[in-house]
Amino acid sequence: MILTELSILIADDNEMNRWLLAEQLSVWSNDVALACDGLEAWNLLQDRQYSMVFLDVNMPGLNGFELVKKARTESLNRLTPIIAVTAHIQTHQRYLLIEDGFNECLVKPIVLADLQHVLSNWCAPTATVSSQYYAQALLKKTEHNPALGQVFFQKMLQEVPTQLVDLGQALQDQQCQIALDIAHKLHGSFCFSGFDDLRAIAGQLEQDLLNIDLPKANQQFQRLTNGFANLLNLQNDVIANLFGDF
Repeated sequence: MILTELSILIADDNEMNRWLLAEQLSVWSNDVALACDGLEAWNLLQDRQYSMVFLDVNMPGLNGFELVKKARTESLNRLTPIIAVTAHIQTHQRYLLIEDGFNECLVKPIVLADLQHVLSNWCAPTATVSSQYYAQALLKKTEHNPALGQVFFQKMLQEVPTQLVDLGQALQDQQCQIALDIAHKLHGSFCFSGFDDLRAIAGQLEQDLLNIDLPKANQQFQRLTNGFANLLNLQNDVIANLFGDF
């Protein structure tokens, strides 16, 4: 993995743990903010959107569980990947962390390979999700017909948000078959448009639902939601790139 422009927040009341994780992350980012307790982390989460957040589960002021719930509802980081950091955890407890709003969990002492896996899984390289990438995918699918590409693109932008809302509700209600049907439609839509980044996530989500693995399905759903939110932010640039106006 190459150095990226990731912005990262680390919250841990142990100074040595903060320093060590910051040193490990310096391989990939030179923009790392530190918080010494939950209250300081909460103030930072309200002021800025980060690429990724690492929260110690046990902190004074606000613990990690309280903080992630507030972040998901009351901050700029509602969709930000938030990673729980803890010294002791069992497999079933990891699933509980994910259900509480965390995207993933790292166990102290953190192994560099595990950290790299988390970054690779939740922070997609910007080169693969640019407006040019999406425009070129649409043009390829429509034999370089920008008007038709725009029609396909706008149809997707109209349909997918409702499907994501319905999918999220089905996952929350643990209705696997309904969630699977929606995930299958999303997978097909992204295949049709040539958006391989979103297609891959939707495909994995579909597989996790086939396996009735709800914790993993919820992880992929969060990734898909984040990816589509990025696409929405790029929609004007995608259309401009379709017609060569860049």
